[in-house]
Amino acid sequence: MKQIDKYVNSVYQNAGGDKKAIEELKLEMKNHLLEAVSELKASGRTEQEAIDIAIERFGEAKEMRSIVSQLFKAQKTFAKWVLYVGIALLLFSTVVFGYFLNIGNERTMEQSEISYEIGNLIEDDPKLTTSTEEKIETLLSKASYINKMNVYLNGDRETSVYKLDKDINQTFSLMYSDLHFGSGNSFVEIKVLDYRNIGFLAMFFGLTCFGVLFFIWLAINVYHKRKRHIVI
Repeated sequence: MKQIDKYVNSVYQNAGGDKKAIEELKLEMKNHLLEAVSELKASGRTEQEAIDIAIERFGEAKEMRSIVSQLFKAQKTFAKWVLYVGIALLLFSTVVFGYFLNIGNERTMEQSEISYEIGNLIEDDPKLTTSTEEKIETLLSKASYINKMNVYLNGDRETSVYKLDKDINQTFSLMYSDLHFGSGNSFVEIKVLDYRNIGFLAMFFGLTCFGVLFFIWLAINVYHKRKRHIVI
């Protein structure tokens, strides 16, 4: 099969870089050609006809050199973009994390103020007159992110004096947090849409995406560790 060896050598005649990597590429191409020759001979072709057809299918040596060169460039470009996308997602998730963490911290102070105020109102008026209920509703209207609330008095944690229970989308249950506030004889439990959790989830998403894309980038570069220096 000297003709095949000659063809393969002509494709890589100007290749430079790691000699072992070049030999691996040449061997891979030669094996493909030999497989094609075997299939053609099995279909009734003579050996010379099979060799000529196999080489013709692969293309002219000059054309193949161009294809090989473009392939390496495409792989290198793809690996770079994979890494860039991973870094962009990580930076974006970091910004989102900081934004929601800041909002969450502000809301935490607001939640405690509302909870203590409602606890004091109910402690002063455990029978919940219309006036007290209106004040509670006014306070809660300022905090629509409070989805559940139970207020207890005098250490009784079995029977709540006041209860709020909105529908919660269980699909996003990780975004909610349970908080507790106690003052005097009142104890307040609330479940809130915690913006900090949204930030943590965004950060987790960004880190996960970056990790996966970085692994892909690393795998491509390791696989082509020796081949990437080849210049066709």
